[in-house]
Amino acid sequence: MATSTPLPSFTNTVVQAMRELFPEALADSAWDNTGLLLDQAQDARLTQKAEPTVLLTNDLSGPVVDEALQAQASIIVSYHPVIFRGLKSLTNRDPMQASLLRLIAAGVAVYCPHTAVDAAHGGLNDWLCDILVDGKVKTKSTVLQPITRTLPEAHQGTGYGRSVALETPMPLKDLLRNLSVGLGNQRYVSIATKSGLEQQISSVAVCAGSGSDILQDSDAQLLVTGEMSHHAALRQVHLGQTVVTVFHSNSERQYLTQRLKPMLEKKLEGALGGQGFSVLVSTKDRDPFETIDVTQL
Repeated sequence: MATSTPLPSFTNTVVQAMRELFPEALADSAWDNTGLLLDQAQDARLTQKAEPTVLLTNDLSGPVVDEALQAQASIIVSYHPVIFRGLKSLTNRDPMQASLLRLIAAGVAVYCPHTAVDAAHGGLNDWLCDILVDGKVKTKSTVLQPITRTLPEAHQGTGYGRSVALETPMPLKDLLRNLSVGLGNQRYVSIATKSGLEQQISSVAVCAGSGSDILQDSDAQLLVTGEMSHHAALRQVHLGQTVVTVFHSNSERQYLTQRLKPMLEKKLEGALGGQGFSVLVSTKDRDPFETIDVTQL
């Protein structure tokens, strides 16, 4: 008598979908830590309580853990790795370790794709370019730091950072407005320039997160990133470029809603057929920094 093969768990299906969208081979393994960093406890008393729900977040903070547990999520996809360096212990004295202990106790897995999303076709940096030009025709789009190692055929030509040449120069102010809208109507950005705000921009380079190393050799007029060090910004301005920063995770977070959520939903629909599931984006995740007007205190 033929035996039926058990269906993979929802958590495993999510992990497989993420690996198909953003293979871990795309990540910068020289320093990054990506993949399934916290597996789901193989305890039916826990897993049977979990819903077929995945929660997307940029960072795995305490409030995000609360949110995941309240939603009875099976798995969290956290863009930034929850574990960067080796752990010698797991205690409640450290906030991140305490969060991991809570997730282990509840049987919730954590998958972290990070630089695999940065590098991928249709990934984070392509999205940043898209929101900046707002559909304007591009004459050329290039990868700033190509991946030279062997990759799956569909992912060849990927890498970190992007540069685009515009067919028609655009006013800097229009690009900044586009950026604001694309980042969820972010009101404030930081700018370093000696050319003023009335520039016409014909080339843009982007790097989500911390972009100093990736952007330093770009000759684009406008450099857009989450954060850049003081001395790196001075160098780029001295070279005649304009630098715009938006805070580290603000350059990444809206990608989850605008691109990753629909991409993952499509993958899961194909894999799960008619089985119900939910892909949620955290409402508690936010950058640790905010800009305040001290005169209004």
